Amino acid sequence: MIYSNDQSPQKLKEKLLDDYQNKSLEDLENGEEIENNYGSCYRFTTAKKLKINKPAKNKIDQSLLGDLKLIKGIGICKERKLKKEGYLCIADLQDHPVFSKKACEFTESFENGNISRILEWITARYSSSHRLNLLLSSLSGIENLLFMDIETLGLKDVPLILIGVAEVSGDGLIINQYLLRDLKEEKAVLESFIAHQNDNNIYVTFNGRSFDVPFIRNRMHHHGIKNKINTEHLDLYHFSRRQWKNQLPNCQLQTLEKHLFGLERCDDVPSSKVPEFYRSYQKTGNIGPLIPILEHNREDVITLAKLLSLLNQTTDLI
Repeated sequence: MIYSNDQSPQKLKEKLLDDYQNKSLEDLENGEEIENNYGSCYRFTTAKKLKINKPAKNKIDQSLLGDLKLIKGIGICKERKLKKEGYLCIADLQDHPVFSKKACEFTESFENGNISRILEWITARYSSSHRLNLLLSSLSGIENLLFMDIETLGLKDVPLILIGVAEVSGDGLIINQYLLRDLKEEKAVLESFIAHQNDNNIYVTFNGRSFDVPFIRNRMHHHGIKNKINTEHLDLYHFSRRQWKNQLPNCQLQTLEKHLFGLERCDDVPSSKVPEFYRSYQKTGNIGPLIPILEHNREDVITLAKLLSLLNQTTDLI
């Protein structure tokens, strides 16, 4: 259903309430009720064809192993001197009288694909938005990426509304969205989301390091859920600012969509209005106000995958 691009959020909500007044969640495609140890919630599952580019393996090897500064005690000047002496990569340092032990440890971690250990080496030297952290995600395999975005009733100490999580499968993404039909379903939604993660996963978010992940962790603590959310994380907001802050009006997600992918959303509910739309659903039982929330969340998750793919192909990041 298409609405006018210039509709105000209030007019959009009124239109949705009218159009969906005799419909239920069961009338929507790709949805089903699911159950787990904490009760039931509602899940929408959709597929999106999308090719996710990743840097060539030789670029990853060259960037990680060629950065001697990852070894403690080596700075810019020392690295320059070592390379003049013939130590062109970390593997070469395995024969160095001073840096041999650390070089052997790093090389072993790299050869064994120990992402957690390599991440420790990188974060000890660089910020979380450094290009090496981006390359590390490709080293781990795109099948281990979890693209994630949440919608909430506010900024702090309030329930979630929706969690969207996408995984790479075949020629695209499988997107699962876990919806609270009632605020009592928050524990079931959190449990459903956590079930996606394993020890090898890396979360991919947009400002999720500051908001999404701490918010989920806080809600899990609130409900006494003992599972831990993974700490390995790519926050694309920081990489995007590093890459495009001097080229675009701002680095908000929808600004990036418009300027990088030529996309402009129609009838999108602003994030600030999501709580109001959800409360209208709660008050009336009409699913209409949920529709743009679901679409907003799904598009955010898809854009994360597109953005990572573009960042992976941006030459000055590799």
